[in-house]
Amino acid sequence: MKTRFTFAALIFSLAGALWAQTGIEEPNDVPKRDVFVILDVSGSMEDENKFPNVQAYLEKEVINGLLKTGDDFTLITFGDSAQTRFSRTIASDADKASLRAEVYRLEPDNNFTDIGMAMETLAEVLEKREESGVRRIILFVTDGLNMPPPWSKYLGVNLSLDERFRELGKKISQTGWFLYVIGIGGETDAQAIANAVPGAIYHTTDSNLSGVDVNAFVDELDAEEQAAAEAEEARRLEAERMAGILGFFRKLAGALGISLTALFACFLVLLFIIILLLIMIASIFKTREFVITDEQETLIKRLPPFAGITINSVAGVLPAIGDENNHIFRIQRSALGVKIKTLESGAIADNSPYKKGTRPLRGVITLANGRIIRITRR
Repeated sequence: MKTRFTFAALIFSLAGALWAQTGIEEPNDVPKRDVFVILDVSGSMEDENKFPNVQAYLEKEVINGLLKTGDDFTLITFGDSAQTRFSRTIASDADKASLRAEVYRLEPDNNFTDIGMAMETLAEVLEKREESGVRRIILFVTDGLNMPPPWSKYLGVNLSLDERFRELGKKISQTGWFLYVIGIGGETDAQAIANAVPGAIYHTTDSNLSGVDVNAFVDELDAEEQAAAEAEEARRLEAERMAGILGFFRKLAGALGISLTALFACFLVLLFIIILLLIMIASIFKTREFVITDEQETLIKRLPPFAGITINSVAGVLPAIGDENNHIFRIQRSALGVKIKTLESGAIADNSPYKKGTRPLRGVITLANGRIIRITRR
């Protein structure tokens, strides 16, 4: 597998050099920022002077430090519900003053903490933003657990397990530069929020917001991107010395009666398809090892392509859930992936997605007797 990916990397490096020779360059302008603050205004934020400290932090580090002229800023508060309190392009000091006044008008006077609706509102706002090439910086600040009001669809939801919440996190990650989750105190759902959004940063702090330095993190990312841009420019200059290879492609493009750019685009598409097919074929026909455990007994099984194993059966028994005649579920490999087929629905917990039928493998099966079966590939 390592050799295959190394080969692909070399091919795409060569392709990148040729593309540079065509004279098509990416713009170097630094995109503007679209800054979001998602702020908890539940009553607990009033304890230990947390909310005034958050307001002061937002004024100093975000309004006066992070925001630049031309950036967009959106403030969403949540508690009993979630609502957008401020959304504007920061075009002048007057806009900053207006934002500063709005922040200091906020009061932590809500009775509930509806984190699910906060994430849903954020996802909806991001989905409506059509502007591309914008760095979206999202700060999510909370001191509590998900405790929504009785009328909320997220009442009683375990954010760490809820599929709907994870889907919101995926949507947010696809539209943002990064999400910075700040959990104030030791008992919050901030970690669950960060876990739901791929690439999110989680930071736990005290009521004084000690150690929270989002500006330093942004500066670090800017420096990394600048270094990447400089490295790309160096590769472009190096590619200019590859006149011989470029000449070959120019002759080929002329013989085919198409432009060099069109030839290069076709080459890339074809190369990508070939590599993707090779990777897919190798993955399909590779024997995979599965670790199946009920946290007391463990099975390690190697499954070739288009094969399967029944738990429990002669081929695989977890004694803690029965003998070889207790056929509870079957792990089956196919060209489309690995699936779990339930053979005895009565043995599966009612709230398990594997209660009946066939489902893609996601790793955890809850049995009716309360045991957890974990299945991992390696």
